[in-house]
Amino acid sequence: MSMIRALSVSLLTTASFAIAPVALGEEIRFALEMYEGDNPEFNAVTAFKEYVENKSGGELTVRIFPGNQLGSVRDTTEMVQQGTLHMTLPSDGAFAGFYAPIQAWSMPYLFSSAPVAWEVMSGEFGQWMLEDIREQTGIRALAFSQNGFRSFLNNDRLIQTPQDMAGMKIRTMESPVYMEMVSALGADPTPIAGSEATMALQQGVVDGLESPPSVHLSGGAAEVAQYMTLNEHVFGLHIVVANDEWFTSLSPEHQQIVADGARVLAAVENVEKTTGDWAAIEKIRSMGVEVHISSPEEKSMFREAVYQPVREFILGEVGEDVLDRIEAAVKAAEASVYGE
Repeated sequence: MSMIRALSVSLLTTASFAIAPVALGEEIRFALEMYEGDNPEFNAVTAFKEYVENKSGGELTVRIFPGNQLGSVRDTTEMVQQGTLHMTLPSDGAFAGFYAPIQAWSMPYLFSSAPVAWEVMSGEFGQWMLEDIREQTGIRALAFSQNGFRSFLNNDRLIQTPQDMAGMKIRTMESPVYMEMVSALGADPTPIAGSEATMALQQGVVDGLESPPSVHLSGGAAEVAQYMTLNEHVFGLHIVVANDEWFTSLSPEHQQIVADGARVLAAVENVEKTTGDWAAIEKIRSMGVEVHISSPEEKSMFREAVYQPVREFILGEVGEDVLDRIEAAVKAAEASVYGE
């Protein structure tokens, strides 16, 4: 940890620091994992900043801390929960340690498309879970946003069927759900921190990774890989969260601005993640990586191999009610989006 980052973490975690009600011109501190630059996460949080500052006429200002300046996603989520940070943007994998039912979103091949997932995120199920997060954790969850469909990148062989993954060592997040999914495909899940994933692939510690294409590209893994399969096995989620005591201390007008700003953030990330993935795929292909886009038939083979085993695992973590709710919400969303 650099001296500057260590000082930042120390300042924000010391007992003497506490979030006060936002007054004229006072900063809302918003930390995120992704670095500053042209990427969906940073662009989305920047859109939140611009919306909040403009709508409040400068009464609310937002200071962004990108690139894990204040610590890991878990660190910043704990800061939000404890009241030493206003807002952050954890992924579903990192948030599972605070709220286990978030794992329901990680059932492989649950969503047939991004628009279906968006419908579920903003619909009745999504609203129910946002409120349940607050009730269960004390963290104010304001919106869900898309962290991208996850796919495989590797240095061993082109993956076209589940059988192609047998014996591969695949880096996963430190998430039991992702590890269970990789195991169901006959591969060896190896949890490694995201910051170390590219090095692990380059050094042969693992044979492959699973992340959205944009992350394969921005994290450098595509520079040291030979094969990529766009199989879109899991829909990754971000959660826009805020300290609840701070949020409720705002005036009703400012609460509405912050809540609407979170929805703007989600809309920007949803679109940029979707369009950005296709742009990333083309860049990855131009770097010499052999890219295979899974057909519907191939996706069905993967789904058949992993859906039930992973569902059974998640069932033990979140219960039947949550899984039934989200599966029903997906069916309703498909009918709404596709008119079925």
